Amino acid sequence: MIQNLEDDNLKSFHDTKPKGRDNIEVGGNAYQFKDKDGNDILLYSKINIIENMLDAYRDLALNSIERRIGRNEYIDFSKIDLYLHKAIYLHHNATDDVNIYIDEMDLPRHTLQYESASIIELFCFIISELKQELEQTVDVRISELSNKFKEQFLTHNQSLFNEETFEITILSLKEILDDIDKNTIYKDDDYWQLYEAIDVFLYGELDMKNTHKEGIFWGISNFWRIWEDMCHTYAFKNYNDIFYADTNIIIDDKRVANCAFGGHKIFCKEDNFENPFFIAFRGHKRWMRPDLIRITEYDPLDIVDFNIVEKYRSRINFSIKLRHSVNATKKIKEIYNKFLYFLKKSLKNGATFRDNMFYNYKESDLKNDKSNFVDKFFQQNQKRFIIFDWKYHDQISCTQYNEKIKGDIIKQVSYEFALSQNYPSYAIESQFVIPAFYESYYDDIGDFMNDNLLIKDLKDNHIKVFKANFVKLQQVYLSEL
Repeated sequence: MIQNLEDDNLKSFHDTKPKGRDNIEVGGNAYQFKDKDGNDILLYSKINIIENMLDAYRDLALNSIERRIGRNEYIDFSKIDLYLHKAIYLHHNATDDVNIYIDEMDLPRHTLQYESASIIELFCFIISELKQELEQTVDVRISELSNKFKEQFLTHNQSLFNEETFEITILSLKEILDDIDKNTIYKDDDYWQLYEAIDVFLYGELDMKNTHKEGIFWGISNFWRIWEDMCHTYAFKNYNDIFYADTNIIIDDKRVANCAFGGHKIFCKEDNFENPFFIAFRGHKRWMRPDLIRITEYDPLDIVDFNIVEKYRSRINFSIKLRHSVNATKKIKEIYNKFLYFLKKSLKNGATFRDNMFYNYKESDLKNDKSNFVDKFFQQNQKRFIIFDWKYHDQISCTQYNEKIKGDIIKQVSYEFALSQNYPSYAIESQFVIPAFYESYYDDIGDFMNDNLLIKDLKDNHIKVFKANFVKLQQVYLSEL
């Protein structure tokens, strides 16, 4: 955890965007978009901006929320004299009596302000539009709130899928969302779940101007969301040692998320997981969310690089140093210094040393000394965390200094520090995972960038950059559709 911070300082892929549709077919979990002649435009089921909206709809009880934020008609009779000017007066001619009616009062209450009701109506409008476009049944209550929103804020022909009014509709919804957020004082978890789903949808920014030569199709400018899903899907399909993951993807028809922090769903391996990833300021927490963490076992001497400088017969001259790829925590440095001291105390058969350089060392002695060191000081293999951050960057962005990579490094180091507070005896490594395109015959998952090519800040913070095989990840990802 990171406390008392004043602030959290913590090549974009462009697709063309939808212009509306002439027809959509639904098959299995996929949406198939067709043009007016029946030709396929795109088949894609993992458009996150749509999934986020539908997920929020499934998770929220809208009727319950609406009741909770509705106006209160309670009348405080001790203050009735203050509302006589707002009352309705009914005069009965027969009796000459006058009845006074007061509908509501402005009384202090612990509830959302009236403006916040608009976020539910805005949400229902988008859900209604999406469901109609996908030819799904729209709930009666959703339809009612959607119509109410449209009557109040939009013209009769405005729609998310009308090619003539699409752009102005998106712009209007952005302005309305911003106005709602500014005027809503009390914001609970339900509010933020709605707000985040709407924000992701609206700022996917569907573009009316770019078209494909064979038709207009759906896409999103922030492809990094798809890249993250691809990486998460590959990880959950191939690794059994995932400790933490910021995802709620579906694997084998089941969502992986099993807990939530700050209203955000994540995966945690431990049932009693004590989440260290937050910034605390004045009694409030702002949660950080690393993409994925694996927990593995490793040989304690994996932290050491052995560099053989000269070899003759059975003798070698070699140097040792901390492996560049590991985060040199206090625990790691202790193991390294203890091993260096152990080798110096174990010299025999004419071997000598100077600093971290060893001369005339029998190769068989080195093998035995390494084994004896582990047996003496370690009863079992050590635990190690590997923190992965999925980066939709190209390789050049990791070799030339820029503000974006600087911010990425700060966040990664923050993750490491937070994790080390709860697990001080564990080794911690960090990797950025970027997409790479290999020759068609290349079937491995990828390899690491040469450390010498990386910018200084990456090397100084022991962050490795892994070039993941895009085609390989894509194949695994599509198999889950």
